[in-house]
Amino acid sequence: MLQYNPSLTVDRPIPAGTKVSLIPGELKIDGAQGTSTADADGIPLTYTTAPGDTERQISFRFGMPDLEWANRPLTGTSRVWYAFADLPTGELAPGQTISLAVTKPIHK
Repeated sequence: MLQYNPSLTVDRPIPAGTKVSLIPGELKIDGAQGTSTADADGIPLTYTTAPGDTERQISFRFGMPDLEWANRPLTGTSRVWYAFADLPTGELAPGQTISLAVTKPIHK
């Protein structure tokens, strides 16, 4: 919602009578442009990364704050198993299918 309403801030209440956008409309969302799958109830299950996708954008698009937990490795000390194209920015390598559901994690 903050991305669609730049005048709002995280730590401040929304003043009464303020009109807010709940969907992007004409706003282009950078990143998180890959494809996803969902269960019969429409709950997202997996996401296949596209060029330019970042962890933050995927988490935002799907309301998934536990993206790391749904994609933790079975062994080693890494926090996630998926590969990065650019680690400092959080940009993921394209073409990876990652989990969007903590209850159905993908481990590698």
